[in-house]
Amino acid sequence: MNLVKFRNPYYAVNGNLVDELFNSFLSNDYHENYLVNTRKPSTNVFETNNNFTIELMLPGFAKDDVQMNYHKNILTIKVEKEEVTEENKVDYKYSHREFGVYNFEKNFKLPNSVDAEKIDAKFENGILTVVLPKKEEALEKEPVSINIS
Repeated sequence: MNLVKFRNPYYAVNGNLVDELFNSFLSNDYHENYLVNTRKPSTNVFETNNNFTIELMLPGFAKDDVQMNYHKNILTIKVEKEEVTEENKVDYKYSHREFGVYNFEKNFKLPNSVDAEKIDAKFENGILTVVLPKKEEALEKEPVSINIS
């Protein structure tokens, strides 16, 4: 009788993934344009009783790089930074890169309860904070007690 070694296919897949992970540390197959236009900034959106707030993390950008507009319940935030030209480009090549500054445009569909005339934005320490106040009729009112006669 011959013994046959059995390999569970699930273990083989996991083993291959681990092998690829460790082999990728040893090889330099990084391509500089891999991350271009694939990232959007981290965003927080939250609501209070009086307003909605949107926070965008924009490291590497200045206040002048940000453009915002509101039209038909759509808030558009567009960020553009001047492209690096050949004249002012430093002659280097990344060996590893995890972050960068990328142009992007992000749209937010806002509810009808937002008062567009009072939208306020602040850019501080690389974080854009947009406060969207609610209309007066959309605010929650305290319960009214009713006297029974």
